[in-house]
Amino acid sequence: MLNFIKNMRWFIRKNLYFYIPIFILGIIQALISLLPAFILGNFTEHVTDLNLTKNYLIYNVAIFSIATAILIYVVTTTKRLIQVRLETKLFYALQVRYMQNIIIQDATFFENFQSGDLLTRALGDVKQVNFSGGNRLLNISFEATVVIVNLVAMCLIHPLLTLVSALPLVLIFIANILLRVKVKRNWLNVRKASSEMGNVILESITNVRTIRAFSKEDENYAKNLAESKRVYDIERKNLKINVAFQPIFESITAVSLMIAYGFASWILIDEVSVSFTVAAFVQFIVYLNSLTRPLTNIGNMLTNFYQSIISLERLNEIYESKSVIIDKPDAIVLNKVKQVEFKDISFTYPNDETPVLNHINLVINEGDTIGIVGKTGSGKSTLVRQLMRQFPITQGEILINGINIKDYTKESVREHIGYVPQEHTLFSRSIFKNVALGTIHAFDDKDIYDAINMADFSKDIINLQDGLNTIVGEYGVTLSGGQKQRLSIARAFMKNADVMILDDSLSAVDGKTESNIIKNLKKYRSNKTNIIVAHRLSAVMHATNIIVLDQGSIIEEGTHDELMKLGGYYARLFHEQEMVKDGENNE
Repeated sequence: MLNFIKNMRWFIRKNLYFYIPIFILGIIQALISLLPAFILGNFTEHVTDLNLTKNYLIYNVAIFSIATAILIYVVTTTKRLIQVRLETKLFYALQVRYMQNIIIQDATFFENFQSGDLLTRALGDVKQVNFSGGNRLLNISFEATVVIVNLVAMCLIHPLLTLVSALPLVLIFIANILLRVKVKRNWLNVRKASSEMGNVILESITNVRTIRAFSKEDENYAKNLAESKRVYDIERKNLKINVAFQPIFESITAVSLMIAYGFASWILIDEVSVSFTVAAFVQFIVYLNSLTRPLTNIGNMLTNFYQSIISLERLNEIYESKSVIIDKPDAIVLNKVKQVEFKDISFTYPNDETPVLNHINLVINEGDTIGIVGKTGSGKSTLVRQLMRQFPITQGEILINGINIKDYTKESVREHIGYVPQEHTLFSRSIFKNVALGTIHAFDDKDIYDAINMADFSKDIINLQDGLNTIVGEYGVTLSGGQKQRLSIARAFMKNADVMILDDSLSAVDGKTESNIIKNLKKYRSNKTNIIVAHRLSAVMHATNIIVLDQGSIIEEGTHDELMKLGGYYARLFHEQEMVKDGENNE
């Protein structure tokens, strides 16, 4: 528990004005809970002394009992309202901290953590930690206060009887110590299995079209069922432990009660203590009974608390993950990109041994359009991603305006780059809002329409039911591959950044549409830098400079005409594509 508190001190310190009143109200509530036993003891004393009157019943029992009940209600309700507010605040703080840390991570982080796993942690583990930090922790402290207050009250009645009665209750804490390791281990297995199931479910949802296309519904259903069954079996094993140990706590408290009854009866029969009357015995038993519930609750809550510790450790893996790419303390803000230079750049992915880029040297001036072509796996996308600072550079340096890219803040660098990746990410929003995501500056409807026209997407708007207000669905599921590409390109046009990167972003469009987009690129971005990664050479023929990559190295460089005269890889690939095009036209 101390370790949990230590890891949660970032929140507890900021919200002591919640925790302290709750703790104080808990003490008051525990003290007030002694009053019913005191009333019952006093009433028993009047009965045994044959001194019971109507006035006593009205003024000392009825009114005092009602006042006690009202006081308990007011204190309990006030404490609960503050506690619920604290719990809500903690949940918000955990989620915000989680998402803030996810957003700042670089590509290396997302290679280590899968989306389904991150989603499971964000939902299940955050919920567990939230319930313990805003509820269980305070409830355990309250129940412990109730135990202490009742033990003190019992000691004031008869210390020896208190010692004899409370001694078996120590077994509850011994049982928890023995249980702790097993519960933590099993709960860790539960959370790991839940994360793996989350990955499988998310994979099934995002790839539902492919699954249907290959008639793999039954196979996918069986896979999901197997994962669910595995989680169920592990969870059931964990529940068996709780079910097995919960009766132990209740049995221990029952034994404690029987010992108390027997020892108290012996005291009364032998009249060992004159001060220990029947009224005192009744009051003592009520206090002892008041111990059974909080002790059992503490045992059960501690068991659940161990589960929360595992969840907190899983969240800490995310909270403590640091981005590999961190701004320097004296990093400057990039205002405009006039020149980009790749200077002897080499790069190897983490956990790989083979370099993806080998000694790349390339200068890109403002207004240039650079074409990057090559075989699959030659390093084209990796090269442009270096400019986005998605991975740390293994060797060499990238200069922007003659200054090392590491000397700029990564946020300011990315603000000046419009990037259209191979995998087009669209949000379940309207087309209008998806395009508007491309800019943080003020804009109007005309800007949206201009970006859509430049991406040659306007011809599709008339076929959509709600036009620009059409919801594209999760990951753009309602759109075709070409439409998703063009919508992503429209978003990049909307940003109007100094550098625009199209990373194989024209692969799903037809030749006419590609031609229109390239024409608009030349027309509206003639004074800005454009980088086009493509397999179809028609997309880069107009480029001011074309580089050909092979196994991470530049093997050819020049304009279209220069590369055709060279007669190398580019020329051969161009002729092959022309032959394919002619064959398609003849058909």
